[in-house]
Amino acid sequence: MPFETVVLKTIEYLSIPSVVGHERFFIEYLSDDFQKLGLNTHINDGILEVSAKNPNKQIVCAHLDRHGLISVGDNKYRYAARHIKEKKYNEENPTSKAMLNAISSRFEDEIVFAYHPYDGKKLAEGKISQCEESAKNHKAIFLLNDVEEDMPIDTPIAYARKAENSDGFLKGQIDNVISLGIIYALFQNGFQGTALLSTEEEIGKSWIHITNWLKHNNKDTKELLVIDTSPYRESDPVDNNMVVLRNRDKSAEFNAELTQKIKDRCEKLSIPYQVKDEFFLSLGLSIPDLGSTELGRIVQNSDGLWSGSTIQIPTLEYHTSYETTSRGCIDNYYALLQNILITDPMM
Repeated sequence: MPFETVVLKTIEYLSIPSVVGHERFFIEYLSDDFQKLGLNTHINDGILEVSAKNPNKQIVCAHLDRHGLISVGDNKYRYAARHIKEKKYNEENPTSKAMLNAISSRFEDEIVFAYHPYDGKKLAEGKISQCEESAKNHKAIFLLNDVEEDMPIDTPIAYARKAENSDGFLKGQIDNVISLGIIYALFQNGFQGTALLSTEEEIGKSWIHITNWLKHNNKDTKELLVIDTSPYRESDPVDNNMVVLRNRDKSAEFNAELTQKIKDRCEKLSIPYQVKDEFFLSLGLSIPDLGSTELGRIVQNSDGLWSGSTIQIPTLEYHTSYETTSRGCIDNYYALLQNILITDPMM
């Protein structure tokens, strides 16, 4: 059954570390795994391309990086997303008190492990003891207990907690891994298009790799389908087994015709859904409050040359090692994607 496949693959993939900026070992693992299904894979800069018999028909995008820490020497560690963004893209991000507290709460008392970025070998395991703000540069610095040896600079540190499937809920660091499990199940059940699995989504740069791939391959499409998780504080979308759609984010409008087709298909299949931007605007928020997404950046930075729509699965406890969604959400998320990509394709 697709649900069992998605859960098993999510749990399996979470056992392979993929801290943002150090995803290479996981990319190679995924490449081998998809090849076992008889699929073609190609590792590009920032992209794992996976394709079946009709690669030009449909393009689905998902992400393969996760949050973690990076060693900066002297037994100190930084939040990987901020460190990589500053180091690779020269974008400074002073940490506010509110952000420091938010980051600290995500990692407080977590068991983590250091790994070699090229072969995935575990180098050490420890527990995060505290997070403090550097007085010198206002950066969040983490300290670890039980790591006796100072890790080499730039060593990635991943969550050690495993995912759990119990009482109708899947819990773990499931963003972005659950979408990879969905894509595996789609290919296994007859999807014949292309999946673009990108790095650096957690630092807002995955759109660069996707647009570079589209440009290099001379792809002219406004029917990209981006699948992802969608964070919520309130439990209603998870409790009611919804899928989440969007007309737009703060950066750009998506393909309205494609989005409407997806809404119509949800109604035809009796799949409950929420349009997140409409929900936010109904609460009195404005367009700048809608958040930034990969697809919005693609549309914005290509002046609309490339566009598409997005289907998301709602989760609670976002960006922690106990992010949660329900079996009903997974069932509906997969059922919708299977219908529009395999059973009765709309693209």
